Amino acid sequence: MKLSDLRSPKRLGIFFFFDEQGVVDEYVTTLLDGMQPHLDHVIVVVNGELNDAGRELFTARPGTDLIVRPNEGFDSWAYKTAIDSIGWEGLAEYDEFVMFNFTIVGPVADMGLMFDTMDAKDLDFWGITVHHAAPFDPFGVLETPTLPVHIQSHFIAVRRSMFLSQPFQDYWDDLPQIPDYSHAVAKHEAKFTWFFDRLGFTWEAYVDTTDLEPYTLYPLNTYPVELIEERNCPVFKRKTLFAGIPSTIEEIAGFNATRLYEFLETSGRFDMVQLRAHMQRSMDQYAQFSTLHDWAMLESTSATSTEFAVLVPIGAGFEERLTQARLIEGRAALFVTGTRTRLSDADALIRSSGATGIEVASHWSEAAGRISQDVTIVLGPDAFHQSGRQADLVDARAFGAETFGLPHPSAAIAEFERARELGLLVAAPLLHGEHFGELGREWDDTTPAFEGIAAMLGIAVPYSRRTAPLQGSGGTVVLRTEAIRAFGASVAAAPYGSLVQLSTRDWQKLVALAVQTAGFVPRVAVTPALAKYLLSMTFDLLRRINRAAGPSGGARASTLVARVESLR
Repeated sequence: MKLSDLRSPKRLGIFFFFDEQGVVDEYVTTLLDGMQPHLDHVIVVVNGELNDAGRELFTARPGTDLIVRPNEGFDSWAYKTAIDSIGWEGLAEYDEFVMFNFTIVGPVADMGLMFDTMDAKDLDFWGITVHHAAPFDPFGVLETPTLPVHIQSHFIAVRRSMFLSQPFQDYWDDLPQIPDYSHAVAKHEAKFTWFFDRLGFTWEAYVDTTDLEPYTLYPLNTYPVELIEERNCPVFKRKTLFAGIPSTIEEIAGFNATRLYEFLETSGRFDMVQLRAHMQRSMDQYAQFSTLHDWAMLESTSATSTEFAVLVPIGAGFEERLTQARLIEGRAALFVTGTRTRLSDADALIRSSGATGIEVASHWSEAAGRISQDVTIVLGPDAFHQSGRQADLVDARAFGAETFGLPHPSAAIAEFERARELGLLVAAPLLHGEHFGELGREWDDTTPAFEGIAAMLGIAVPYSRRTAPLQGSGGTVVLRTEAIRAFGASVAAAPYGSLVQLSTRDWQKLVALAVQTAGFVPRVAVTPALAKYLLSMTFDLLRRINRAAGPSGGARASTLVARVESLR
C-alpha cells in the first residue's frame, strides 16, 4: 500500500511516555512538534505518574488525547491501551498509524523527507531503524532460537492493509503480560517484525544499514552520527548518552556517545540547552560520565579572570590544610567553616591566617550562601577511613593537589570559564592500595538512612548503589559556588541532629548529587601527567587480571565479571 497514491492520507500517532518523576522535559515536546505536521491526531499514553505541568503540556496540544495508566506492560501495553481506546472501527478511519515513544530524541534530520520517502513505498509496515539479527537468544525467552532482525519499537508505522487484518487484531488481543524488560523485547519488539513478515506482510526500514551488519548489531547506538549525517536519520537514541561502559564493550561502540554529543553541539542539529537539562535531571551521574568519557583534562594556562575563594572546613589535618590554602595564588578570599565551638577553639589560628570564619551546623556547604566568588576550592578532610594506611592518606591528598595544580590552580579555574555547564571537579581515585582503593566499593559503610536524608535535602536526580556519584580522593574539590547554594540552604535548615549519621564519604556523594540536581555537570579532572599514571596502572592491573582469568573463549568482559561475582 502506497500512501502517496492517496489524495489526503490520514495518519494517527500513538506516543508512549514514561518518566520516573512524572516530568515532561522540553525534548519531548520538541519530538512531538517535529511529528505534528505528519499526524492528524495523537494519543499520548503515559505509564505511571504525570505531574500537573506535564498533564497541561500534553492536553494543551491540538488534536491530542491523553491516557494515564499504571506503569505496567512497558511500551507494548501502552500501545495496546491506545488501540483499545480508539477501537478497530475508529482506527479504520486512518490510512496509517505510528507507534513511537520517549526513548528517541529529535528531530535531528529532515522528518518530512522521511515521510515522503516512505509514503511512496508499497509497504504494509515500516520503521526508522532496525536491530540486526544475532545467532543467539540474549534474553532466554524469545519465540525463535536466535534474535531476528527487527524494526526497533521506538518507531513503527502500520498501514490499513495490515492493521485491518485479522492477524494484526489477534496479535494485540492476545498480547501476553510483560513482566520485565527481557519480555518487553522478546514478546513484542523482537517478535513484531518476524511475526508479520512470515505472514507475508511487507516491510522496510527507512535507514538502510545492511552494509553495517558485519560491524554492529545495533546501528543506531553504534553509529548515530553517521546515520544522522549521511542517511538522514531524524532521531537518536536517548540511552546512547548514558548506556554505560558495559554497553560500550558489548556493542563494540567505542566513541559513539562522545561523537554524538560533540556532533550535536557543533552542528546545531538539536538544542543542547534542552538536552543538558534533561540529562542532568534524569540520568545517573556515573553512567553519563563513563559513557561520554567526560573527563576534564586540565592543561597549563595563564591567570584567569574568574574570582575564586578557598574554603577550609575544620577537621582532620586542619592546620596543614589551612597552611596549604594560604599558599594558593589568585584567591580572592579565604574562609574557614566549622561549628561555633570548633571555630572558637581555632580562633587564634584563623585570625592569624587572615581567614573569615563561617559558622555551620553540619557541613561546609552551608557556607555557600556567604561566599560571593564564582568558584570555590574546598580543602576538606581526607575521604579515607582512619583505619587506612597512612601512606594512602598522604598519597590521596597529594593526588588531589597535583590534579588541581595547587598552589597554582589556574587550569582548574579556567575550566569553569570554558565550560559553563560545569559545576564540580573532583580528582580521580587512587588505583593503588587494597583492591584498587575504593573502586566498586564506594557505598561500603554508607548509612542505611542515606536515601531518606538525600530526599530530605532536596536531591532529585537518579542514583544507584551499583554505580557511584563522582566523589574525589584527598578531600579536595573545586566547584561552581552557585551549584551548591540551594543544597547548603537545605543542610542548614535540616532538623537538629538529623545529619549526624553521615560519614565524610556520604557527604561527598551528596555534594556531587546536589550539583547535578542544580542542573550542573560534575566531572573528574586529570592532568596529562596523572593521565599517564592512570593509564599505566589500569593497563597493568587489567593485564594481570586477564592473565589470571585465563582464555576468554570468545566471551565478553561481562562474562568474566559474572564469573567473579559468583565466587563471592
